[in-house]
Amino acid sequence: MARKLRLAALISLLMVAVIASQVLAAPSVRFTLNGAKERFNAGAVLMLYGRAEDSGMALPDTDILIKVASGGNQIYWSQTRSDYNGYFRTNFNLPADASGNMSVSITALEKTETKSYNLGVSESGLIFANIGFSNSIVNQRVPITANEILLVFDSNVNYFKNNSANADLKFLGQNERNADCARIYEKETGKRLNTSVTLVSNDSEGLQEISFYKLDGTQDSNIRRRIIPVTLNESLQYNTTYRVAISADMAANNSGTLSQNEVVEFTTESKSNPYTIIPVTEQSITSNGGTISQNSVTIVIPPNAVSSDIMVSVDKISDPSGLPLDNLSQLLSDVFEIVKDKLGDFSKPVTLTLTFDKSKVDTDKYDINICYLDEKEGKWIPLENLKLDLANGKISGETRHFTKFAVMAVKKAEEEKPLPTPVETQEVSLNDIQGHWAEEYIVELATSGVIGGYPDGTFKPDQGISRAEFATILVKAFQLPEVDGKEFADTSEHWAGKSIATTAAHGIVSGYSDSKFGPDDPITREQMAVMIVKAAKLVETEQELTFADQAEISAWAKGFVATASNNELISGYPDNTFRPQKGASRAEAVTVIIKAIKPAH
Repeated sequence: MARKLRLAALISLLMVAVIASQVLAAPSVRFTLNGAKERFNAGAVLMLYGRAEDSGMALPDTDILIKVASGGNQIYWSQTRSDYNGYFRTNFNLPADASGNMSVSITALEKTETKSYNLGVSESGLIFANIGFSNSIVNQRVPITANEILLVFDSNVNYFKNNSANADLKFLGQNERNADCARIYEKETGKRLNTSVTLVSNDSEGLQEISFYKLDGTQDSNIRRRIIPVTLNESLQYNTTYRVAISADMAANNSGTLSQNEVVEFTTESKSNPYTIIPVTEQSITSNGGTISQNSVTIVIPPNAVSSDIMVSVDKISDPSGLPLDNLSQLLSDVFEIVKDKLGDFSKPVTLTLTFDKSKVDTDKYDINICYLDEKEGKWIPLENLKLDLANGKISGETRHFTKFAVMAVKKAEEEKPLPTPVETQEVSLNDIQGHWAEEYIVELATSGVIGGYPDGTFKPDQGISRAEFATILVKAFQLPEVDGKEFADTSEHWAGKSIATTAAHGIVSGYSDSKFGPDDPITREQMAVMIVKAAKLVETEQELTFADQAEISAWAKGFVATASNNELISGYPDNTFRPQKGASRAEAVTVIIKAIKPAH
């Protein structure tokens, strides 16, 4: 019996071996090259992309031997391995004296595929067209704020393909060597700038139109395939001449090369300030973040706001009279110019706090903001998430970039803010609001068309209201223009998805996380306070709360609850509680909205 079992096992093994040999009996190799209609000239740069397979099935992790010969002489030899899906790739140069024909042989599992190509048919070589910049050029001078330099060519330089190849081999990939064919350095010192290049990765991206400014100041555009974008990872210096050197090895998809080195020069703008700078402090900040506090300015940079060490400089402008200022505003603080030594915005908001002279402003007539100067528009723009500490003469806000900052007093509008006029008003007859404490507010908002009742003629004022419903009412009440904002996983198909996205884009709402908003959850009173303060664009105060249950208010909502309470938009209950976690009612929602869009005087 044992002998029969061993014999059966041996036969089974032999059958498996026979089947395996049959499966691998017909390996094959497919490959393609770039090049205009597969014609090649001496000196061409070629990319090869192929697949090892057996009856259409991938041969992963297979040894691939690549041999290229020209005129009987081997000019390229490489051994590589196929990936999980059987694909492999390589690139090589044809010698400058190559002629006659070229043969390419690919061997996998002892199966060889050979193709022959005619050489010597001249294709148009790659031509460098011009240099471009992301910023406007003034008098042929490049602004030091430019953070990208575009090298423009007459042919595809970063998305290599062959339209005549098999569908899965059309995209040969990126010629990564092109990314190393450009460098930028100071003409006088030879100091090289830290730069990086990102090539396109798909056909759609390659067809995108990119606009740029040429050195003569004119604007132009070209498709992304023909542009090598060089990103500057450090700032340009004032009044400095730079050289952009492009290697002759820069290659095009049609296999042509630049053939000769190209060098282009540009000079940056001169520094001419109409004011005197007084240095305040200079401090290094790591990716772990840090705090800079000196005299009247405090900067808090959170961890991971920058990816590498930066040097932050703070200067005070001694005479800001030359800076733009409209007749409805006045300066309450010194003007500080804050810069860092590397380009790019912060990946997280940076908190800036400035002190100001509160004796200079009548808070009944002026709003207090901390602003940055938009030098292109000549306007002072308030920072995000303002927090005012009037008692101590301090105000803070959030920014993702550095420039000039100051505390501004902006004159309040003299006329009462009117209720938004809808396209149509409608008669309202609701049978369950007579005598209700919020009857006046409900009628006013319902008449404007911002909120409606139910088919049975009721309004249900004491019924709860969801987060989605409140967001929708805010969009209508504040007439917010519809924009594409954050789309959460649980709002993409929701009936209020567009309203939630709009309020998110305007910075009014946020989710529980990056993927969850909870549109059908009842909105709590503290959540409602946060949303109405942001919708009304009120400056968040740091006033102390006096509610008996103030300890139950979430830390992230305390400033907003205080602001809403201080502006009489929302109040507590007779027992001096606020009940922050309690679900808000439809009547309460209507009341805070009416009070926000019709502030009392």
